[in-house]
Amino acid sequence: MNKFLLLGLALSFQSVFSQVSMSGRKLSKDGQTYKISKYEQVFDNTEARNYFKKGRSNKTFGDILGTVGGFGMGFTLGQIISSPKETKVEGIFGTTYVYKTDNSARWTVFGISAGIALASIPFYLGAKKNFDKAIQTENGESTAFQPYFKVETAENGLALSYNF
Repeated sequence: MNKFLLLGLALSFQSVFSQVSMSGRKLSKDGQTYKISKYEQVFDNTEARNYFKKGRSNKTFGDILGTVGGFGMGFTLGQIISSPKETKVEGIFGTTYVYKTDNSARWTVFGISAGIALASIPFYLGAKKNFDKAIQTENGESTAFQPYFKVETAENGLALSYNF
């Protein structure tokens, strides 16, 4: 019984201190934490470095799209909320003209900005996938054959496909 406990303790100690892991915005290896920008010091495997580099570029592009879309949504929503419903203008001879504010162009910009922000989601998902692949490759874990089933729409209804 003591041998099993000692073996379990040794294996858990080995797995904690010899593998690369990612916690938040830091990489951990051998008990030390590194910034993400120092990934080249953490990864010894060139394939893992390539995965991590690709993940960083996906994340950067997703950040740019998310920021542009979020700014556009916030700016136009602020304009829509702050604009008056109608404007009264005094004419030369004492006549008053009432103009209603047309926010249709602003709502169009808001919708386009929301689409740009939503377009950043696939880049974030790709970044996470590449980060996970980099860590698995560096730690020597298997990243090979992982088949799965998927429900898709077909011409006449739904279809169950087997992807590998």
